[in-house]
Amino acid sequence: MWSRISEDSRTGNFAWAIALALSGLGLLLFNFGVFAAYEPILQYVLAGVLGIASIAFFGAYLSTPTNWWRLMPAWTLLALAVMVYLSTVETLDQRLTASVLFAGQALAFAHAYLIDRQERWWAIIPGGFMLVLGVVIALSSRTVSLETLGSVLFIGLGAVFLLLYAVGTRRRMWWSLIPGTVLVVFGFFLFSVEDGAQSAWVRWWPLLLVVTGIFAAWRAWRRPKPEKLAVESAPNLSHRGVAKSPPSASSSASSSSALGRYKGPAPGASVEVLSEPNGDDP
Repeated sequence: MWSRISEDSRTGNFAWAIALALSGLGLLLFNFGVFAAYEPILQYVLAGVLGIASIAFFGAYLSTPTNWWRLMPAWTLLALAVMVYLSTVETLDQRLTASVLFAGQALAFAHAYLIDRQERWWAIIPGGFMLVLGVVIALSSRTVSLETLGSVLFIGLGAVFLLLYAVGTRRRMWWSLIPGTVLVVFGFFLFSVEDGAQSAWVRWWPLLLVVTGIFAAWRAWRRPKPEKLAVESAPNLSHRGVAKSPPSASSSASSSSALGRYKGPAPGASVEVLSEPNGDDP
């Protein structure tokens, strides 16, 4: 059985190596203009091949849902197929075409997260980052200033961390509030610089920290205090000063009063005092 698995793995790796080599060779010939005369037709063919490969990965995932990693190449190949097809449209800005790849990556991580939200909460971070980068690249095709692009980038990245806190276990994901708040505040700061309201924003933005501190203090004050557990200990009878004969009532009363309020053994336990053997005993 193990030999069969090893042989299948070797065959799969060999097939991937051939596919990568042929892809590199084809792209190299394309860059040197060998396929220039057949470019539109080859683009359609390549888009179709990538689409079929994407469908194959989706089918492999549906046959074995435990192999969720197959969703990554499936969505990536689908995005590449769309990119190659859109590259045939001459009137379309190629920056919009490039943003499709990031959108495909975002869909891949989103799919992985939705099928198991408890274990794959981490997929929100790379998926959100890919989506934000795709939006920024798409906006760069418009007449948008660099300050606006920077604002969208930082606010979007901060929103990803805030989303992670909102949809996850809040007590465990409290750390995501720190980078999320910092990135969002910095993004609004860049946006205010562009609008010429830098002086007002610089003066008043610390109020956000004041409000955040008051809210954190209010949450800490409302949180109930942990109950203290009452711990009671049993008398220590293991010292060598234990009398050979059973203790009298007066001595037991004095010893118990000296030990404190507790006058018996620990709950669920019994204590038995054994006398020391005499010299005549074997």
